[in-house]
Amino acid sequence: MLKHLLLYTVAFLALYALASVGVYLAFNDNLPDINAWSFQPKRVTKVYSSDGRHLKDFLEENREILTYEEIPKSIQTALISIEDQRFFSHWGIDIRRIFGSLLANLKSMRVVGQGASTITQQLARNIFSEVGKQRSSASFEAVIATYARKVREQITAVYIERLYTKREILTMYLNKVYFGHGSYGLKSAARFYFNKDVEDLAIEESALLAGLLKAPNGYSPLRRPERALKRRNQVLRSMVDNGVITHARYESLREDPILTRRRQREETYGLAPYFVEHVRQQLQREFGTSIYREGFAIHTTLDSRLQRIAEKHFNIEIGKVQEKVNQYLARQDSSEGLPDSAIVQAAFVAIDPSTGRILAMIGGRDFSLSKFNRATQAKRQPGSSFKPFVYTAAIDNNRFPVDVLDDNAVTLWDKENSVFWDPENYDKKFKGPMTLRDGFKQSRNLIAIKLADEIGPPLIRGYARNMGISTYIAPVPSIGIGTSEVLLLDMVAAYSVFPNKGIYVEPTSISRLESKDGNIFFSQESGRKREVLRPAVAVVITDMMRSVIDDIGGTGHRIRTRYRFKPETAGKTGTTNDYTDAWFLGFTPDLVAGVWVGIDDPSLRLWPRQAGSVAAMPLWVQFMKEVYLTVEPYRNLEDHGFDYPEDLVERLAVCNDTHKMASRFCPDQGEDLFIIGEALPSVCPLHGGTQQSSPGRRPRF
Repeated sequence: MLKHLLLYTVAFLALYALASVGVYLAFNDNLPDINAWSFQPKRVTKVYSSDGRHLKDFLEENREILTYEEIPKSIQTALISIEDQRFFSHWGIDIRRIFGSLLANLKSMRVVGQGASTITQQLARNIFSEVGKQRSSASFEAVIATYARKVREQITAVYIERLYTKREILTMYLNKVYFGHGSYGLKSAARFYFNKDVEDLAIEESALLAGLLKAPNGYSPLRRPERALKRRNQVLRSMVDNGVITHARYESLREDPILTRRRQREETYGLAPYFVEHVRQQLQREFGTSIYREGFAIHTTLDSRLQRIAEKHFNIEIGKVQEKVNQYLARQDSSEGLPDSAIVQAAFVAIDPSTGRILAMIGGRDFSLSKFNRATQAKRQPGSSFKPFVYTAAIDNNRFPVDVLDDNAVTLWDKENSVFWDPENYDKKFKGPMTLRDGFKQSRNLIAIKLADEIGPPLIRGYARNMGISTYIAPVPSIGIGTSEVLLLDMVAAYSVFPNKGIYVEPTSISRLESKDGNIFFSQESGRKREVLRPAVAVVITDMMRSVIDDIGGTGHRIRTRYRFKPETAGKTGTTNDYTDAWFLGFTPDLVAGVWVGIDDPSLRLWPRQAGSVAAMPLWVQFMKEVYLTVEPYRNLEDHGFDYPEDLVERLAVCNDTHKMASRFCPDQGEDLFIIGEALPSVCPLHGGTQQSSPGRRPRF
């Protein structure tokens, strides 16, 4: 029997030698050029906030480079014991191990089974694509491909050993090899699994990491802890066999459980993940994959101080909304058909209106669970927060804040859908005749709908698109109450037109790009600008939006009464049908911010009846309050009010009974804002005035 086995072995070795020579001759021209290759870590592209805080690194792989001196003795001995015991004595391939694996495969009657790759061979396979990857043994062709790869590996390994020292090879290997869960290299793996620097790794931790290399996913302590423990102990046993640790130490260590401690987010590294991803996508569209390896310095517009404030209040306020939803659902009878739970999501954006610089951005509650950026990607109905576009079109085309419409029932014909429509107010009530200013600040749907019907949905759509709304806006009667979907970032940028006196500034997230040598090859102080609205119209609409906050009855009046926010402010709430979406967008003269709150599934709502003033506005005002209390330069801008240029607008007396221009005989007078040089409403006919007609004007848009 032994004689036959010996003959089979000799025959197999002879065939293997012939096959190796044949494969070498076949693949010699396709081997990698070792001389042209040098181990140089890819340069890391770093991302910074506008105030100099390090936000993140962009790199192709989760890798941190280490030197040979940083490699702890425990990982060296564990790795060599389990992977390549004669690493420091062989010349790239281990002949003894090759023979051993061949005999083992013969005994087990397997053509491809036990391997004999050295650390240098594994490095060759990881570095050079010409070597090839691991193949299965499911077919004859796959077996041939596997042996061809092995020969290429061995030849390349010998070349590597001729050019590099053992220290250099081991260093290259531990920087290149994959440890699972996106971690390439020992440094990244030590931080990911144990939140440690490599020099702090214990023997049993080094054994675990060395054991992962055979099959990172199969032996992951996070996914398969029992297999990981068994594999770690196998490595420890090999260290005993190699004379590295004593048997007594092995018996002690093998009983220790695996205690992973995954890397926690550093203080600034995990800040603004949705914004950073927004920047990454922009740069990749422009520069491709070079952003991962060219060592750029990316200076963004983000203000880390504002971002921290936004994230703090985001978690608090959206948590309150979630709690109300949870309590409501817990009280419902299961027969109602409602879900047991619903995850509330939200988005937040803050912009400098004069420059378009994005100062803060939150795209959802947990970036690790969902990369979907609800600030830039989620198309949702804006509800009443769309009404400023309706009133902007109206003021720019013959209407005045004191014009009166009747807040009562109306039936409209929707030509696009070929149906009659009976719209309602938020409170299901009618308030009768009221001015446009009152209808706007109280967010009366029927006033907005009638106004939109008068001036025409196509005209309103034109204003919205010109002011930065990029999504499709249907020119239907319901345009007045925001039934077409929009993006939060678009809405915040569009609202910036008002404090900018009609200038639209494109939102921007990158202020400067530097090459690896420190040369600036891109720089911008602000986004592209264009005039989209007459300055006087922007001032009047700003004043109407100020009424939402300052006047009794305004849907945002709690900003003054409950939250005691003092700086001059304008804004608009928004709530969609059945409380599916809640919005609040508002601005001071120096800062614009917007909030959306809802559930990703639009068929679910913000139970119980959480409107924009309840679900979205608290986050906005808490953010603004802290910014104006603690952050420069906003602390010194608390008294900075909206500008009412005397050459653009003027406040004139209005009769509160007729809402016409007041005569000196009107007993109850107020005032409102009017554009200079334009025809005024007629004088009050009730108290001795003379009826005057305003000359008609063609639409300005």
